[in-house]
Amino acid sequence: MNADKLTRERTDNTADGRQAKSAAAAVEAQHDRHIAVGRANLAASEADNEALRSANVALIESRAALRERDERLRLILDSATEYAIFTTDLDRRVTSWNAGAERLLGWTGTEIIGRSADLIFTPEDRAAGVPEREAETALAQGRAENERWHLRRDGARFWASGLSMPLLDPAAGPHALPLGLLAVMRDQTERRRAEQRRVLLTNELNHRVKNTLAVVQSLTSLGARGASPALSAFAMAFQRRILALARAHDLLTRGDWTGAPLDGVVRAVLAPLLMDSDRVDLFASEATKVFLPPGAALTLAMAVHELATNAVRHGALSRPSGRVRVVLRATNDGGDAEPWEVVEWVERGGPPVAGPPAQRGFGLRLLERGLALQSGIKTDIRFAPEGLHCILRLPPHPRVALGRRTGNA
Repeated sequence: MNADKLTRERTDNTADGRQAKSAAAAVEAQHDRHIAVGRANLAASEADNEALRSANVALIESRAALRERDERLRLILDSATEYAIFTTDLDRRVTSWNAGAERLLGWTGTEIIGRSADLIFTPEDRAAGVPEREAETALAQGRAENERWHLRRDGARFWASGLSMPLLDPAAGPHALPLGLLAVMRDQTERRRAEQRRVLLTNELNHRVKNTLAVVQSLTSLGARGASPALSAFAMAFQRRILALARAHDLLTRGDWTGAPLDGVVRAVLAPLLMDSDRVDLFASEATKVFLPPGAALTLAMAVHELATNAVRHGALSRPSGRVRVVLRATNDGGDAEPWEVVEWVERGGPPVAGPPAQRGFGLRLLERGLALQSGIKTDIRFAPEGLHCILRLPPHPRVALGRRTGNA
């Protein structure tokens, strides 16, 4: 009996041992799992911390770059002291103001930011709604240029050339809505005053030249009174030449004496001399327009005047059946790099031409020799039996685009 009891106790102890070992193994396995999870969490935390550290470094670097960019932009804007550069919101309230704006307009940034930019417009422009229209144009068309008077803080006026544009956020994409307006302006008061002085001086000079021409014309008329028929005829021809110069002078005046268009010079001289313009055809065969310098324009005006006068007195226009064709074209048949402009004068239907005249008057001498001496114009005159054919070749001059013109003088 004792042996059985001992056996059972041994068996129970063995079972208890196995249970204890199993429990211990389970606890150890659970512990290992906790350690593994902890290590994984620690690794994840370290990775997160490293990502946060990297993001923080990148953020610091980005902020530094932004500060550097903002400082660079501020330096650029503040260095542009010749230009007033400022921004407004959509209600035209000032949101930024550079040093150039402070220098030009007088307000400091502290004084003007938050106030209406309409303050820089004159009272009459504000009453006419100019600030609103300018802002609407800039927002609708992408830019609004202007040249007008503006006001400084002390009420003084200055002439400014300016540009307004929508203020956009580049990060918002191509279809971003404008945040406000960007305005740039520069003081052009001295340039404006210089232009006004130039206009006044030019007008005064033109007035004096016209008076001088009128005096010369009057003296010629007075001197020819009671004179011989030959002297009277000379006086009339001389007066007509003075009038041709005056017409060319008027044309140059309209261009501020910078030059005159080739076809404009020819038309100005022909129009008053030829009563029957249906018999005169003027063509500009090239799709260009040439501006002649003042000296060349005046010389050409005299040449065309002499051709027209001769046509009326002796040539094609002295008969009802006669016609004149004037062609303006370009040619480089001389081998020059730049084309020469050509004025070709062709008469038909007039009295037969027997050849060059026995005596060369002022007009023919001017065409044959005077043009080359004064403006480098080359002349080719042909006294064909069917009518005078004259070609005037003008040296190269600046060109501007113009559509083809065809029609009567």
